[in-house]
Amino acid sequence: MSRMVAFAAASWAMRLAGAALMAALTTAAPAAAAAPRSAVVLQLDGPAQFEFAGYFAALWKGFYDAAGLTVEIRLGTAPGTAPIDPAHEVADGHAQFGVGTMQLVVDGAQGLPLLLLAPIFQSSGTAIYYRAGGDFASPGALLKARVGRFPATDILDIELTSALRSAGIDPARLRPVPLAPGQTVAALANRAVDVASGSAWDVPWLARARNLALGSFDPAAYRVAFYGDTLFTLAGFAQDHPATVRRFRDASLRGWAYALDHPAEIAARLVAELPPPPGIADPAGFARYQIAVAQQLSRFPAVPLGHSSLARWNRIEAALAADRALVRTADADSFVYDPASGAQEAGGWRDSAIAAAVLAVIALGTAAVWRRRRRPR
Repeated sequence: MSRMVAFAAASWAMRLAGAALMAALTTAAPAAAAAPRSAVVLQLDGPAQFEFAGYFAALWKGFYDAAGLTVEIRLGTAPGTAPIDPAHEVADGHAQFGVGTMQLVVDGAQGLPLLLLAPIFQSSGTAIYYRAGGDFASPGALLKARVGRFPATDILDIELTSALRSAGIDPARLRPVPLAPGQTVAALANRAVDVASGSAWDVPWLARARNLALGSFDPAAYRVAFYGDTLFTLAGFAQDHPATVRRFRDASLRGWAYALDHPAEIAARLVAELPPPPGIADPAGFARYQIAVAQQLSRFPAVPLGHSSLARWNRIEAALAADRALVRTADADSFVYDPASGAQEAGGWRDSAIAAAVLAVIALGTAAVWRRRRRPR
């Protein structure tokens, strides 16, 4: 009789533990939906163009809304206009998220507590351009050229000088011609310079509009490749609002996947609904051109969107330090976001509840089986 009572009690306890397990599992799904909505601002570092298509796709296709986010996207500035610095906009509290170049690593070294969430593009797209027919296809060849130089803090100039130093060439040996940002094509066209650095996002298109044929080489062929546009936030904001950061990052990457899978749709909407980039006579053609650039630089789908390597970040830091662009260095894990930790933060209590319920079921089931096996035949 006592064995029957014990078995009934064990069965009841197992049913109770199973109910707890089902409760933990069923509450996991609606937990995100029950989270309060968050209103955030995303600051871009350029005008409305396909370079930023994924964020608009996330907004237009409802991915931010589904993640419980109300998002305002603020445009950056066009080349040659008064700059808006996304890093300082975020640091000053005018935005919660921003998009920037590898200048973010320099800003972090100078004391801005930035957290890099996801590089969208695996390559920066920076190239060293010269007029077709010129013999300037390597860092060593630049010693005989008039080289356009941007301010030393400009990431295009940093990419140039870091490639020179990696090739064993002191940038001080160049014959520099000062240039303002955005003047690469004009300076090459009017022969003010022989060589200048620029971005694949616009230089080839602008040169073609002037019937200017260009040659180029990639500075990444001589040192570690820099990442391209990277989504970021403040480290303190990520610490205080881990769920918001995780949801915003996930929705943004989902938007980028949609934009790269449906580029014609998103490009057409960019052209129809947003102001065209200044100086672009054919916005639709420019958008189609940038689709190809985005596909090339992102390497999607061969490389997952947002993928980054701590080892590569450390090598980028070392290249910037060798170029004297950094005042200090730090381990990459101190400024690069770990998606696994964000997921763990969001679902930790549910994981614990599920694990506890599973262990209870296993323990009670084992006890019941043990008691039954000890009965005399």
